[in-house]
Amino acid sequence: MTNMPQCEVSELQKWRFLGLAMVTIAAVYFLILVGGTVRASGAGMGCPDWPLCFGQFIPPTSEAQLPPDWRVTYADRGYDTADFDPVKTWTEYVNRLVGVVIGLLVMATVVASWPYRRVDPAVFWSAFGGFFFVGLNGWIGSQVVASNLRPVMISMHMLLAFFVQMFLIYAAVRAWAPSLGGPEPTNGLRQLPGWFKTLVLWTLFALTVQIFLGIQIRESVDLISRFATDLNRDQWIDAVPWIFYVHRSFSWVILGLCGWLLWRVYQSPLRHSSAGPALHILFWLVVFEMLLGASLNYLGFPRVAQPVHLLAAHLIFGLLWFLWALLQVSQRRPVSANRAIPQASVASSISS
Repeated sequence: MTNMPQCEVSELQKWRFLGLAMVTIAAVYFLILVGGTVRASGAGMGCPDWPLCFGQFIPPTSEAQLPPDWRVTYADRGYDTADFDPVKTWTEYVNRLVGVVIGLLVMATVVASWPYRRVDPAVFWSAFGGFFFVGLNGWIGSQVVASNLRPVMISMHMLLAFFVQMFLIYAAVRAWAPSLGGPEPTNGLRQLPGWFKTLVLWTLFALTVQIFLGIQIRESVDLISRFATDLNRDQWIDAVPWIFYVHRSFSWVILGLCGWLLWRVYQSPLRHSSAGPALHILFWLVVFEMLLGASLNYLGFPRVAQPVHLLAAHLIFGLLWFLWALLQVSQRRPVSANRAIPQASVASSISS
């Protein structure tokens, strides 16, 4: 495996890129929260066209500001009978504005990654990958509106957000690795047991399965809310098919895997790296996510829990991906002779 090139990027360029990358990643998670709020509040068609909103750059605040034939124009979007709701309109519009800000931020991140193109091309191409998927997801967002909130399009919109964070997190970790407090670049820590990274990957795989199960539940809830008009919101969960019970039970598998990872990391030198606190946060995020799931089940599907549940799922995935990226990048760093740790002591501490 080829070692990463030595850093030839200036400190100013490095911190400019890292600052933009971290702000962009935080903004992506904020957008996920806003998007979840749009879904939970039923504001997905608050703006029935795209990129304008009721044919205007600035959305209306009252029905008097709408075009005279607005019901006919947007009849296929549900406005043949639905009333105009300025709160839903502006909720969706804010979601779009945040999306535009994300686009500008990720563009700036790509520009800031340009100095890495010769030193470590993976940083530049990962940042560019984030930019590509932000653009693609923006287009998918337009198709969500055009399809009148077709569930499969909404699911695609959510899935692409995972690719955005994966590329941006990897770019940031790769650029920041020398100062991230990752595993020391010694023969011992570079030769971590194969099962350790495998366990991280299996946990990621299990979480991906759980996310797909959650997508199926969300699509079912969308259909129930649209067509089962005789049911109240607190009755929706009872109408969800059996996959809900699989999703609920499988959450214990995720918790067990994350708990095992946390226990093994705190028995190894990785506890002194960024992996230690990251896994601690990860474990309690999974607990919090399970409590949110319980609230959706037993408290009548509260609106506030939906977007937070979605955000927590993305944060859990992001932290696991961060851990994998940290291991991947740290094991590719060149050996530093003056910071060597005996291989035997490392192997015994992590395999105990």
